[in-house]
Formats: sequence, structure tokens, C-alpha cells
Amino acid sequence: MGSVAIADLIERTDHEVTIGDIRPNAAIALFRGLGAPERVVRVDVDDQASLAAALAETEVVLNATYMRHNVRVTDAAIAAGVHLVDLGSYWPETLQQLDRDELAERAGCRIVPGCGVAPGLTNVVARLGADQLDAVDTIRIYSYITHPLWTSPGTVVTRFDASTGTSAVYENGTLVKRPSFSDEERVGFADPYGEQEVHLVPHPEPVTLPRYIDVGNVIFKVGYPADETRRIKVLLELGLDRETPFELDGVAISPSRFAVAYIGSRGIGSSDRSANVKHVRVDGVRDGKPVTLAYDFAVEQAGRSASSIITGTVAAVAVDMVARGGRIGVHPPEGAFDPRAFLNALAERGLTVAERELVNDEVLR
Repeated sequence: MGSVAIADLIERTDHEVTIGDIRPNAAIALFRGLGAPERVVRVDVDDQASLAAALAETEVVLNATYMRHNVRVTDAAIAAGVHLVDLGSYWPETLQQLDRDELAERAGCRIVPGCGVAPGLTNVVARLGADQLDAVDTIRIYSYITHPLWTSPGTVVTRFDASTGTSAVYENGTLVKRPSFSDEERVGFADPYGEQEVHLVPHPEPVTLPRYIDVGNVIFKVGYPADETRRIKVLLELGLDRETPFELDGVAISPSRFAVAYIGSRGIGSSDRSANVKHVRVDGVRDGKPVTLAYDFAVEQAGRSASSIITGTVAAVAVDMVARGGRIGVHPPEGAFDPRAFLNALAERGLTVAERELVNDEVLR
């Protein structure tokens, strides 16, 4: 995802781009492949001094590390007085970032947490729909992702984290906590994906959207192909998401680290296709009549995760916009960007969102 964002920023903007990575040689190879100046700094995101040194000479940071680092990187950006975009956390960590709003304002920082595809583009689309209604009742965000567990080690970590613990739903004006991987329902996605089963995951949209939109209900659910859902459930039943180490041949290793390293080592095949599909519905009232605005978008790729393409591209658009101005403080995408301007920037990159207006489930436009 970070590599996609870097390529976009180099191709489409005039920003000077530096890569901070724990593997400088990999960063240099990426720059050489892009024919760009090799501005590289070694940084260990787990080392606060290393992180502070890397941020010292920058103006805007795109944090494309795993979400478990996002609060730490947010604190480092505020301490350094630099602007920040990240790819998103689950709802408890997002609340911690939102709590940094006053600190970010005092430091003059623009912090946009959760600006990948979801959270991120989904938030922008939800805000677009809400702005077209006189009153908003419900925002429903559904995701369907087809790349398998073994796409990468990071995919295994993400699937485990998304399938355990507690999810949040905004229901009748109150944040309600429910078990992740529960509340299954079947949802129709745009052709050719059709009806798929989805379930709760600990996404932050139910936490952030009500702060910027007067809405009573917000829900986010994700679904995978049936065989992928089965694999995740079996791994969880076997306890392979657990962190407590066990000893094997005199070596202590946690089940989760083993699963991440072993399953994630396979990689997605060069001919395998993957899709990242989203469906957003905004229900409300306009001119006294009930209206639903429905938004659909999908990205497909062969030989790589479609999620990397859409997430990295959305992040690049966000970084470019943050670099050019915006609100000081910590504001997620629905509070940081003009929705139409954001979608126009994506359309220039060939990524479009289909919009439909429904009254009593009949398509008006």
C-alpha cells in the first residue's frame, strides 16, 4: 500500500518524497524502479528516537505501517509538528487518536487518521450522501474482499484482528459494543459479485461518522468468499490467533507468530485475481420523502491484492490534499476533505464511484 502511494505521489505531484523504512535497501530499490531520486532514511517505528529523527525533516507523513503503530506515530508527528495521514486503525485506537485533537491544534498539525479505502474512501462517500439529504437516519457500509489469508503476513494479522474482540455499532444515537464476527447478514453487491454474507468487524466508522454527520445509526460489516470465512473460523477455533508462546523443540513461539509467518509466506499467485468491493447506503429524508443514496465501487487485480491499489491510491490523494492545506487538529476523512473534490481526484486516476438514488427501492438516477 505504501509503495502504491509513493508511486502515485511521484507520478502525479511535485512533492519531494522520502521513504522511511527499516529496510533501506528495499526503499532504494523502489525508488530506482520508479526512476526517482533516492531519498531514504532508516527508521524503526518501534524506536521512539528513530521515529523522531525520521520525522524531523518532513512536512507531511504517510504512515503505511500496520495499524498497531498508529497511535505511537500520531504522537510522534504531533511532537515533531508535522502533518500526518494514516491508513486506519480499529475503533479503540481511533478514539485514542481523536483524543489528541487539542494537542494537534496546539502544534499546528493536520492529522487525518483512517484514510485508506475503509476507513477512508467509505467515509468520504458517506459524507457525500449525507450532504445531499435534509436528514440522515442510517449509514450502512459493506465490504467484500476476496484476496486470501496467504496473500501476505500482514493479511493474516489483519484477518485475525478483524475477527476477534469487540466491534462497535452506532445504534439509535448510542455506541453499542458487540462481538466481532457476529450479526451475519446477506448483502447485495454490484455485479458481478452479487449477494454475499457479511459480519461485524471492529472498524471505526461508527465512531467517527456521528461526530460530523447528524445520524442515528452507523454500521460497518465485511465479508469474504465462503472458503476464506471457513479458513478463518477454523484457525480461530484452533487458537492460532493466540499470543501466549508454546515450546517446540526447545524454541518458544506464539501460535499467532507461527501462523502469520507460515501462512503468509505462500503469497498470492501471479495469475490469481482479487477484488476489493464496497457498497455504501445512506438512508434519510429530502423534501419530506424517504430517500436512499447507494454508492458502489470495486477494484480488481491479478497477481496482487486489489486492496493495495485502492488503499494506496486513496492515501496518496489524502497526503497531497493535506500538504496543500486543510483543518488543523485530528479529523478523519469525512471531516477533513471536500467529498466531491476527493472523488474527482480519484476519477482522474481511473477509480470511479457509481451513485444511485433510490425512493422505495426504485432507482431514480
